[in-house]
Amino acid sequence: MPAQPQAIKRAASLGLKHCALLVLTLAVLGPFVPDYELLGLNQHLLLALNVLALNFCLGLGGQASLAQGAFCGLGAYFSVLAHQAWPEASPLILACVALSAWGIGFGLSYPMEKLGEGFLAMATLGLSLIFTNLAVSLSSITGGPDGMLVTTPLSILGLNLRGDIAHYYVFLALLAGGLYLFLALRHSRLGRALLACKSDPMAAAACGIRRPAVRSLSFGLGAALSALAGAVYAPYGGFISPGEFDLELSLKTLLYLVIGGPGNPVRPILAVLGLESLLSHAHFLGDTRTLFHGLLLGAALLAPVAWKRLRKK
Repeated sequence: MPAQPQAIKRAASLGLKHCALLVLTLAVLGPFVPDYELLGLNQHLLLALNVLALNFCLGLGGQASLAQGAFCGLGAYFSVLAHQAWPEASPLILACVALSAWGIGFGLSYPMEKLGEGFLAMATLGLSLIFTNLAVSLSSITGGPDGMLVTTPLSILGLNLRGDIAHYYVFLALLAGGLYLFLALRHSRLGRALLACKSDPMAAAACGIRRPAVRSLSFGLGAALSALAGAVYAPYGGFISPGEFDLELSLKTLLYLVIGGPGNPVRPILAVLGLESLLSHAHFLGDTRTLFHGLLLGAALLAPVAWKRLRKK
């Protein structure tokens, strides 16, 4: 067997072991976490899912996105409104949420990829602002800036999901599925095409890779995962508002992916769980948390440069 396929298999196996260890550790720790801490941990898992979703875009395809918060909000509002009409149809609604978000993501990415670098980032910024304005403006449907109560729980296999621990394991199952899909995609032919588009677009085009198509597929997967995370989060919180899914959520998602390293499936999630848990106990920071996030981003961007200079010395 050639050496290159063996190396790919070893890398895939190692990545799968790291992800499995992370998920199993969280699954074992879940029942021992106090209820008041579990609420915060579930919110951290929502952010971790959005970070993983952005990893599909930026880590695999090299596409910057500022719309993960908007996709998450779209999934939440779509799910809540659909459950008001069909409260027992959760599996079908979740499937529709994922497919709709994938279609929106693909439809947004494909034409922007044809225009050139940078256009997609501006388009996602526009989508984030449009989503927030629509959610505020359509008050008869969304409750406007005051938000809306969510009274219908998710119903899966005839069971209504209620409580912190049940939602914790649903978030964890979604995280496990997302990690498996990420690894399977990264080590597939399509994943190698995505990495080629990211590292050398000219060479990828010369090999016959259709860059807009492959990158839009990956971007759509990221949008679908964020939307599913929002659909699960909405009934758990019992209340949704535009402010929960605004540009700040997208920026925090980008921040933790940069800190953990785009393309790595485990480190960004550990960064979310570790730093957000730390910040949740740092109440004395107050409104300066935004400044702290900015400093973290600056440190994450400067650290590789500083490390390279230290190694040269």
